[in-house]
Amino acid sequence: MRYGILVAIGFVVVALVVWPAGAAASDDVVTLTVSVVDQDDSPVGGTTVEATWDGGEATATTASNGKVFIDVARGADVELDIDDDTYVRNLPLVVEDADEREVELRVSRQAMAAVTVVDADEQPLSGATVELRQDGQTVAEGETGGDGVFTTDIIERGEYRVSAVKPGFYMETIDLTVDAETETEAEIALERGRVALDVDIVDNHFDPPRGLDDARVLVEADDFDANVRASDGSASLNVPVNTRYTITASKDGYDGTPRSLTVREEPRSVTVSAQRTPELVVEPSNSRVIVGETTRIEVTNAYGEAVPGAVVTLDGAEMGETDDRGELTITIDTVGEQTVVASAGRLDSAPVTVEGIDPDADDATPTPTPTEEPEETPTEEPEETPGFGVAIAAAALVAVFAFGYRLRDR
Repeated sequence: MRYGILVAIGFVVVALVVWPAGAAASDDVVTLTVSVVDQDDSPVGGTTVEATWDGGEATATTASNGKVFIDVARGADVELDIDDDTYVRNLPLVVEDADEREVELRVSRQAMAAVTVVDADEQPLSGATVELRQDGQTVAEGETGGDGVFTTDIIERGEYRVSAVKPGFYMETIDLTVDAETETEAEIALERGRVALDVDIVDNHFDPPRGLDDARVLVEADDFDANVRASDGSASLNVPVNTRYTITASKDGYDGTPRSLTVREEPRSVTVSAQRTPELVVEPSNSRVIVGETTRIEVTNAYGEAVPGAVVTLDGAEMGETDDRGELTITIDTVGEQTVVASAGRLDSAPVTVEGIDPDADDATPTPTPTEEPEETPTEEPEETPGFGVAIAAAALVAVFAFGYRLRDR
């Protein structure tokens, strides 16, 4: 009797210990009753149902009536799919906020599709993008190979909307019924096309941005490039449709910012920007400074705007930073040429030379170096020239005759 009482007490203790744990576990798990049916609403037995959710997964095989019970985490968003050699789903079925419920999982027999893309001359087009959509969702997508063919993976039999597009060609769309056990084949022909692209070029250093005259626009794609002049800040050109482009503005002294965009089958306008190539310009108020005196250094950017906070060095020695006006006053203490450089971030200015002048040294008169007197060279007296005396005598004789002639006339 005492033994039976002890056994009963033991069962009660075990029940008290185990029951709360079991109750807690059941609160975290719910059972989904999944019914797998085909497109004719017939049950599909013997197929494996796969359930996945964040942090867990479970699998189970349907009975002959197509039903299976799967335990999943309560409140989880559960994806249901199948693993079967005959049936397939294009996309998993999502059960949101899972709780105890019945779920119908519709499947279809397997199929495949092969889509050939050609041009207007019936030549195969490689690199064309083919997309199969069903109920607004993309089921299969890929590019054609060298033979112009794209083949899907295994998909459901059914109705599809099939589109094909390639850069430089208009998109074409067809309806396709995939229902054969072998590949269902289809062909899509594409036509080349172009569309207008208008480009505005601005200097976005300013607010609002200003149009940039006398610039050029570079438009590039895998199979296209154009370099167009934009004299009035804009350019227009015709470009192949359904193509992704990189567009860049260029001008001497400017750096353009590339912009990427896709041009579909409608005219497109786009704005691209450029700014002056970054630079620092150093301008001293005096290029020659008396030693011991100061000179003002002004630092500006490529737009001629003051650059505050620029570090100014003199022959490599830091002299200070420019103020809000982009200016700094420095003292020249050394005679001779010295180099001034300004730096802001990773940008350095071109060096500028300032010369220190010593006024005393400039005014001093150099003392001539004594040199020995050269020896005097004796000079010879010029010899009397006989012809000179004869000329004087002749002149005197002419004068006498002239005087006598005048006396006679009186």
